[in-house]
Amino acid sequence: MKIAVTGATGHVGTNLCRMLIDQGHEVKVLIRNDIKGLEGMPLEFIRGDISNESDLENLCSGCDVIYHLAAFISIHKIEPKCEMINIDGCLNVIRAARSKGVKRIIHFSSIHAFNQEPLESELNETRELALNSQVSYDYSKAHGQKLMMEASAGGPDVIVLNPTAIIGPNDFKPSLLGNAIIRFYKGQNPSLIPGGYNWVDVRDVCQAAVNAIHRGVPGECYLLGGSWQSLKTMAGTVEKLGGHKVPWLSLPMWIARLGAGILNLHARITKRVPLYTKMSLEALKHAHRNISSRKAKLVLDFDPRPFKATISDTIQWFKENRYI
Repeated sequence: MKIAVTGATGHVGTNLCRMLIDQGHEVKVLIRNDIKGLEGMPLEFIRGDISNESDLENLCSGCDVIYHLAAFISIHKIEPKCEMINIDGCLNVIRAARSKGVKRIIHFSSIHAFNQEPLESELNETRELALNSQVSYDYSKAHGQKLMMEASAGGPDVIVLNPTAIIGPNDFKPSLLGNAIIRFYKGQNPSLIPGGYNWVDVRDVCQAAVNAIHRGVPGECYLLGGSWQSLKTMAGTVEKLGGHKVPWLSLPMWIARLGAGILNLHARITKRVPLYTKMSLEALKHAHRNISSRKAKLVLDFDPRPFKATISDTIQWFKENRYI
């Protein structure tokens, strides 16, 4: 098949493109500036932007399927770019796909598109979308998902995927979560904070995405989760793989919140990604511990590997590519 991909230079995109090529598909990718992580691959590069519908029409031309991965990820509560890219971008992809006769859109949403509350009951695909969230990223992913699922009724077929926190190899940039693992390995995180997240391997997410070409049901969404692990468990696993010792200091959440403002100011001055923000602290504190991927396992043959195996492979990849 001939397949188009937006967001191809991201962590998921670089893994997905490799998998699609390995399975014999022709792949066209939309890129803005750099092609890091895609060098030397037999891809057709389309220069353009998700905000430009004509660029997307050029990308979609002649393709059977488009994977829409491009998104703006924010760890700040208010971020105007989220709506422009995560909502308007979806509309542009839908229009371009329709105009060029694409048969199927496979849209990457997020676990954050769903209301996390109540935390005591299972989170599955029946959970309401976070359409009224005060957090820009959550709000934008929820509305983008709603647009995509509604578009499926008029064609093309749309499948929505909702991964949790993605980690794994081939993280060239690296991602926010990849940076967190590197910092733990190098001992650059001075303290631990309470909380954790549901972590999933990028390779398992991409395999489910490939399976969605033929197995995904139009108009349906699929949660792709691994297992909930605390930051302390992650740090301990990294230490066992040769990394720095687990930080001895564990800050209560209220102190971490006080420090977040200072860290954010320092990050802006030094033009670096902040260690954490008030928004990311809330995500860690309220991350749902009971996320069900039964539907994806049944329909998409989703089979998440153990957390320790993912961390081991990720550390090994970072070592081989001289990130650590």
